[in-house]
Parts: sequence; structure tokens; C-alpha cells
Amino acid sequence: GTREWVPSAHQPGSMVSELTQAADTAVFDVGGEEVSCHMDDAFSKLRRKYSVSNTFLKEFSFDSLKLFGGKGGNLMAFTANKRFLVKELSDGDHGSLLTHARAIVGHMTDGPTLIVPMFLHFTRPKNGRPYLVMLNCLPTHRGIIWHKRYDLKGNRDDKLMEEDGEDIPEVHKRCFAVHKCWYGCDVIPLCNTPARKRYYQGKVEAFTTTFNMSEQHAKSIVGAVKADTDLFRGLGLMDYSMICGIIKQGQSDPVPPAEGLYQFVLNYDGATYIYYLGIIDFLQEWTSTKVIAAALKAPLAPKPLSTVPPPKYADQFYSAMEHKFKAENAASSRV
Repeated sequence: GTREWVPSAHQPGSMVSELTQAADTAVFDVGGEEVSCHMDDAFSKLRRKYSVSNTFLKEFSFDSLKLFGGKGGNLMAFTANKRFLVKELSDGDHGSLLTHARAIVGHMTDGPTLIVPMFLHFTRPKNGRPYLVMLNCLPTHRGIIWHKRYDLKGNRDDKLMEEDGEDIPEVHKRCFAVHKCWYGCDVIPLCNTPARKRYYQGKVEAFTTTFNMSEQHAKSIVGAVKADTDLFRGLGLMDYSMICGIIKQGQSDPVPPAEGLYQFVLNYDGATYIYYLGIIDFLQEWTSTKVIAAALKAPLAPKPLSTVPPPKYADQFYSAMEHKFKAENAASSRV
């Protein structure tokens, strides 16, 4: 039988100081400041695996941190070479990472995965705020024009972020804003702005699209997603998403080096498609706040819902990715 998934005890701000004191710490140089690192015995394994030196953040500037798009409201910044992302963590994500880091890192070093590598978890003494440093899951060389760039969750929060070099701004209509005609504004042609229409069309495309893969690539991707979602289900984590960036080019054009990224290259219909994948935002636990949000969304938001308990979220995510990344006889892997 099934069991009810109970909310995590790690509410934002709770237990964080106790967990921080219990975690193994080390000192690291970030932007010329000495910071206290958490569980670096675990994160150092990923730095070694990806040949990341212990001085990789020495030139980082905390002044570069700024708010990016999204609902979290935390600061983040790329390093000067765009290869690494430094992200301020909420108290809830900080506590979640202290609890689950060793399990996630162990999973990433031992088997197939598409989880974006994490290299450092630290607290900055100047402000007492926690940060996480991750690999940028997309390549950073100049001149890239993205054919498509998606954020995929396996539910109605899927979105198309860029198409043929054009960014698609987010224009939200929250399900609880009933005074804004949440359903009707997306189906009545005269009841919306052009920007919202474009964003909504991109969301529909992201949710319904499939990708023609070689049998080898489809098996690798779906197998890794299965392993990752099994991990997240067991840890009680949800709300993660898959970043999917696609470059389309001629079959005779050179393929850029993978440089540690999850890169899949194939020929299809006279062109070469280069896929870059990475699972991000995997620290959200099933809290009482999420339980309330799920209850509010259930009667109004389109299905499948994004706010569901971790086991259901894992099932939805895996099922969606298994459907999207399909083996196609006409597609062949390119070395």
C-alpha cells in the first residue's frame, strides 16, 4: 500500500545552526575572504572528479551577486569565466543540503546521474549567509546561439526559455490570482498581452515536445533520470527541474568539447543536434508550507501539478523524461 508523505521538520530557519555546528568544516578562499566550508570531505570528491582546483574562487567578487529570475529571491552570480555559479541559499535549502549532501555526492560519484555537480558549500563570515557553488550546466564559449533552451519539470511548470537566440521573458499568471482570469487569459485571444501569449505558447511547447534521440543516448538519459529520481524520492526532495539546452548546426561543423558537461550529440534530419542537460534545484523538502501550497493549487492549477509529495513528483518527472527522450531510428549518435 501507499503511505502518506509527511512534511519535513526542516522549516526555513529551523535546526540550521545545530546542523552547521555538527557539520565538518574547512577554510576556503572565496574572493579573498576566508569562509567556513561545510562537509568539504564530500564536496572535495567532486572537485577532484572534475579537476577543479582549490583556488577556483579566489578571484570571485561577492559584489557581482544579484537577483535573477525565479521565485526564490536569493542572490547568485557566475564566476568571470561563466563556468561556475555561486548561489546564496535560503535557510531551508541550507538545512536540506547539510542533511543530504553526503548522500547526493555519494550518488554522483558512484553511478549514472544528470545532477549538476556541486563543488563547495560555505558560510560567509561577513554576513552569516550560506552559499552553494555549482558547475554551470551549459557551455560558456562565445558565439553560442541556442536553438532551444528549456526548463523541464515534467508538469505544467515546464517552460521554453530561449528559441533561436531570442530570450522568452517569463510573464506569470498565478493560479491564486483569480481576479486576473487565470484560465481565460490564456485561451481567450483578446484577453492577454503579446508577451504573455509568447510565454504561454512556450510553456505548452515545453510540456508537449519530445526529442528524437539515438537509442544509445535515450537509454543513457532515461537511465540516469531513473537513478536520480529514485535518490530524490528516498531523500524526500521535490521541485527539481531539468535544464535542456540544444544547439543545432551542420553535420560537418566541429562539436565543442564536453568539458565535464552532460553532452549528447546526434545527427538527425540532415543536422547535428548537441544537447546539454542538467538537473538543478533539488534541495526542496516537502514542508508544511508546500502542503498548504498544494491544497491551494489543487482546485485551480492545470494538471499535472508541480507541488506534490516527493514520491509523486519523482514518478511524474521520470515518466515525463522517459516520454520526451525517445529513441528514433533515424537519429544516430555522433562521436
